[in-house]
Amino acid sequence: MDSETTSLIRRRDVLSEATQILEDSSRDTKRKILISLNAIFVFVITMHVVTQLMTAGTLPDPARDAVVMPLFLIVNVGSALHNVRMLRRRRPHPRLDALTRWLSVVILQIVALAIVHFNPNTATSILIDHSLSVVTIFLTGLILGRGAAVVWCVVTLASLAIAVSNRGADFEYTLMTRSELARLRGLGPAEAGARMREAVAEGLLPLPVMLCAAVSIVFTGVTVAATYFESGLIGRVLAAMPVAVKKIQIATRERQQLEEENMRMGMELDVAQRLQAMILPRGEELRSRKGLEIAAHMVAASEIGGDIYDVLDGPGGSTVLVIGDVTDHGLASGVVMLMTQSALRCALEQTCGDLVGSLVRVNSVVYKNVSERLGDARNLTLALLRYDEGAVRLAGQHESVILVRASGEVEELDTIDLGINVGLMPEVEEMMMERTFTLAPGDLMVLYTDGVTEAEAPDKRQYGVQRLKDAVFASRSLTCEQIRERVFKDIYAWIGGGKILDDITLVLVRRTA
Repeated sequence: MDSETTSLIRRRDVLSEATQILEDSSRDTKRKILISLNAIFVFVITMHVVTQLMTAGTLPDPARDAVVMPLFLIVNVGSALHNVRMLRRRRPHPRLDALTRWLSVVILQIVALAIVHFNPNTATSILIDHSLSVVTIFLTGLILGRGAAVVWCVVTLASLAIAVSNRGADFEYTLMTRSELARLRGLGPAEAGARMREAVAEGLLPLPVMLCAAVSIVFTGVTVAATYFESGLIGRVLAAMPVAVKKIQIATRERQQLEEENMRMGMELDVAQRLQAMILPRGEELRSRKGLEIAAHMVAASEIGGDIYDVLDGPGGSTVLVIGDVTDHGLASGVVMLMTQSALRCALEQTCGDLVGSLVRVNSVVYKNVSERLGDARNLTLALLRYDEGAVRLAGQHESVILVRASGEVEELDTIDLGINVGLMPEVEEMMMERTFTLAPGDLMVLYTDGVTEAEAPDKRQYGVQRLKDAVFASRSLTCEQIRERVFKDIYAWIGGGKILDDITLVLVRRTA
């Protein structure tokens, strides 16, 4: 894994960790509030059922309460147990989380409406509605979200309007004086019974102070629990913020370093590309060779190619052709290619165009610099051809040389016995060999790297030597430049829009009349 990928992974990790710190605090706080709400519901329902059974011997509406009360208990106990398990860092269950939240809040809302509208004391219910609405809206927004809180706010306003309408808009609260309260308490049983029946008929039952105290305790407990955990959330968020900010700062610095590194590498690649383009033979050099028509082109698989081709001046007006391929591709292979090209020029001048001697010297340079000094295993296949008035001397191991004769015959000259990879071992003099063949007027010579023959179609089939022969043979009557264009077009069609896996180099040489 390269440094750029590692840096990206680390940056994602610290950002994810910082985000997780904040999200966990919010998620856990909502769970605790929901657990508290469930616990309060379970306590209130249980006390209500026990009180009714002990005092009246039955529930207020047995047919209804025998179903509703157990259902409310099961939902709230189940919700509490689920959220307690989730607090222990169990794997989240989004659907079950949403179900427990919605069921708990819906039950709260049903109970709130029931307390208001089934309370016979309509005047008192208006006060209870106001208090209960505040708590329910707060819990709905906290547990379900702001949208749910707005919807429930509309419902509570409608509920308040119904309560006011039931009592009458002209109703006024009238407080009793102490003497009136004393006279009420001093009534006899018959008078007190008549007074009570009249109050019941008008829906004005007395409200015991203990009931007010119980309702106040429930409301206060719910509000305190929600406020307590919400305040705890704020405290944890404030405590977590420095850690989150520190991690975000680390990620920002790493991102800046990564951008600077990418910019530096981009500049280095640009320089390497320019150097490589500068040392490749220009069109004028190819066209100026006496008695030869030459066309050449290289397509790199990445930013920098590892293939090498050149056309150099040899002794006595001869022309030296170079074709080679560094193992792998990319920047490091491009550097070896540049090193080889420079060393080869010097070697040819020092040996007066001796092909085997030049290969031996280049091997020494590449091996000492790449293998011994850099500790890199890169090496290259390298073949040298020296053309002199129809005679061609060939030395070094590389891909085969294809000859398309003017008569139409196609020959393939193997180079496997002419040498060994350059830079593979320190001494190669005894392994380098040379052979000679002729190039008659009109004969065409094809030099290529394995990127041509190993180009893959979408079904993984390789282009192959035979297809290269056929493509060149089919267009042999054209100029070398036109043949080059035809062959590359055929290669691209074979790849079918796929990725170029290796550098592709093609050199076409024809002896003119």
